[in-house]
Amino acid sequence: MKKIFTLFAALTITMAVSAQVKVGLKGGLSFANGKFSEGTSSETSGSLTRINLGLTLDFKGSDNFNIQTGLMFNGMGAKETDGNETVKLPLNYLSFPVLAKVKFGSGFYGFAGPQLSVLLSAKVKYDGGTDDLKNDLKGTSLFGLFGLGYSVNDKFSIYADYTAGLTDLSKVSTNGSKYTANAFSIGVGIGLN
Repeated sequence: MKKIFTLFAALTITMAVSAQVKVGLKGGLSFANGKFSEGTSSETSGSLTRINLGLTLDFKGSDNFNIQTGLMFNGMGAKETDGNETVKLPLNYLSFPVLAKVKFGSGFYGFAGPQLSVLLSAKVKYDGGTDDLKNDLKGTSLFGLFGLGYSVNDKFSIYADYTAGLTDLSKVSTNGSKYTANAFSIGVGIGLN
């Protein structure tokens, strides 16, 4: 999967050089959680506040539709509190979204599409220390991303989106168990050209 991710990134850069592209920066806060399901039961963890930031590429399209991609650092994860102890699981991903972007109204737009993500780190943090869980999780995962935004002008926009885990993050699944990561994010975009 890492080879596929590298191929997608190289293809995007090549297309950006040969096409008319708006380059921008994007970043904000994510309120992430995890969902563990087994059979018909499921449990959602507490929310962990993380950051996301990266580079966006808006490919030229029509007045109402275009494709947006880029390369993002995405902070995902979860938090659980049991009595006086809080356990945090921050997950750090390098993500490559491919989004259909639809413009409507005056400055408003919506976007949706898949996001391929490569796991950079996963460490569970608790009162007594930390444990590295990266080897217990899959190296690449697929997420669905959708949201709404508002362009104040050509250089500045605000957005809210939801990232939904589509694949099981755990390498080993027992009794049909599945662990996914999700996040609600808010942020700003800044056009560079």
